[in-house]
Amino acid sequence: MPEPAEALPAVEIERETVSRWEDYIDVFFSPSELFARRARDRVAPPLLTLLLLAFVFYFVLLPANGMIMRASVGDNPQTIEAMNRYGTVMQVVGSIAVPMTYLVVLASGAALLWLVGRFADIRTDFSRTMLVVTYAGFVYLLAQIAGGISVILHGGVDLDIVRDMSFGVLRFVGDSDMNQALVALLRRFEIFALWQAVLWAIGIRVIYDVSGTRAGVVACVTWALLAVPGLIMGAFGLGGPPQS
Repeated sequence: MPEPAEALPAVEIERETVSRWEDYIDVFFSPSELFARRARDRVAPPLLTLLLLAFVFYFVLLPANGMIMRASVGDNPQTIEAMNRYGTVMQVVGSIAVPMTYLVVLASGAALLWLVGRFADIRTDFSRTMLVVTYAGFVYLLAQIAGGISVILHGGVDLDIVRDMSFGVLRFVGDSDMNQALVALLRRFEIFALWQAVLWAIGIRVIYDVSGTRAGVVACVTWALLAVPGLIMGAFGLGGPPQS
């Protein structure tokens, strides 16, 4: 009588039965289960899905994007004329820039998470930190959608893109005339930025089987370091990077 085949690990069975679309729900509601299930998975499927959704929602939120652009240029007649003349071209360029921006933000976060993890004596590798940051990037997408909806609900009159797009302290104390370095610092205290940091900690804890304290320290340091580019750009009056 042949011996029974060895049972597959529970995680492997779950990987076969759980669809990809459930991953993008679990990242918000059951991140520990998600990272346990996809700990050794490829980063390409969630990354391509995130970039595609970012591209789609760019066009869905075009009315909000137009209000944001008009609010950012103020009353400069030459800039307004250029926007009216080349609006279609700017929309096409924007549709290309959005996924590129996502890639830069995600890769930067993954590189920092990998580096800080190494300093914390966790044998992090870039492909895994990129996986963690990519799944957390769906919160970044949610932040963009929420910001666009907030702009639409506010309307274009007296729109302040620093205050009215914020879901943190800047909604109460921010404005477009505020020092850009301070804006970049306070953006780290947005609800969505803090939420992403929590997901990083959960991902590191689950994938590398380390304590929640060590994973939390790695996530907190990464969260803080991501303010540095915005602080540098703000010091030179160049504005901050997109919220992450």
